[in-house]
Amino acid sequence: SGGTGGHIFPAINLMKYFSNKGHKVLLVTDFRGNNFLKNHPQFESYIIKADTPINKNFPKKILSLITVFFSIIKSIFILKKEKPHLIFGFGGYVSFPISFASKFFNIPLVIYENNLMLGRTNRHLLSFSKKILFGIKMPINFPEKYKNNACQIGTILSEEIINYSFDEKKHNSKTFSILVLGGSQGAEIFGRIIPPVIKMIKDKGHDIKINQQCIEKQKNSLIEFYNKNNIKNNIFNFTSNILDLISSSDLAISRCGASTIAELVQTLTPFIAVPYPHSVDNHQYLNAKYYEDKGCCWVLEQDNFSSTNLFNIIMEILNDRSKLENVRKIMKKNDNKEVYDKVENAIKELI
Repeated sequence: SGGTGGHIFPAINLMKYFSNKGHKVLLVTDFRGNNFLKNHPQFESYIIKADTPINKNFPKKILSLITVFFSIIKSIFILKKEKPHLIFGFGGYVSFPISFASKFFNIPLVIYENNLMLGRTNRHLLSFSKKILFGIKMPINFPEKYKNNACQIGTILSEEIINYSFDEKKHNSKTFSILVLGGSQGAEIFGRIIPPVIKMIKDKGHDIKINQQCIEKQKNSLIEFYNKNNIKNNIFNFTSNILDLISSSDLAISRCGASTIAELVQTLTPFIAVPYPHSVDNHQYLNAKYYEDKGCCWVLEQDNFSSTNLFNIIMEILNDRSKLENVRKIMKKNDNKEVYDKVENAIKELI
């Protein structure tokens, strides 16, 4: 798996599932991905150094290809030692070497794509893959000749999220709670735009609480701003227990990684989607548009992501709470509870 959250979290979720089933699992990733295993000491892992030659000048491209070559060599040694029966590739350029090396040992390779645009690494692995699993919908750039090997399974979320019941929502009828999920690529602009909006809403007489993800350098200033204006707040850089925050939130403002917004839909949490405009192949916008077309969210593109526009959307929701209930009814139709059964059914013939 690649080392970013969008790749590593589905990988860890599936590792936990198979481990609980009695299978031996191990992770191959980079240093970033390996950091996410701190809370999962039961899992073994290998760290490889990988790179991508895409969008680099000629000298850096050559250095990247050399790095990829040596990471494939290391992957061959890993496979020779571990002798796995199956390899899952979760995307990200770090997943390429070990997935590519699978062909030298005739180990079945399954790749997983949870975005609506097939990632570049997964595109290069299609011809080696026995199965291609995808999340909510077949990627729009998926080649026709591989469709017989493709299988829709849903988004691989944690079992805790999947089994969550809306009845567990910790609603406070007086306080309106907003959850902000910026991630590494969105927190900074969220930290600039959102605080004045929350103050304007409070000044309109609403009792409001904010749970906001931020980057480290913004944390103290955000806490100071909210405290100064007597706004209930919980400011954090990262949390391993997102479900607690989701269960107490009436509305979310979020970037549009596939796993993040699938968690919001699964937990019936209406959200304002702000796609990261520089995501590869604009996949965050496609993810957001998919759910907007279904009626699960409001999309506010970054070019229009101003305090005024955000304030207007939230006030429209606050003045007509039935909008939230209508969104939740639609979200109920996107149930994802069978995802692990579908994974097992897809790989049965391979192992």
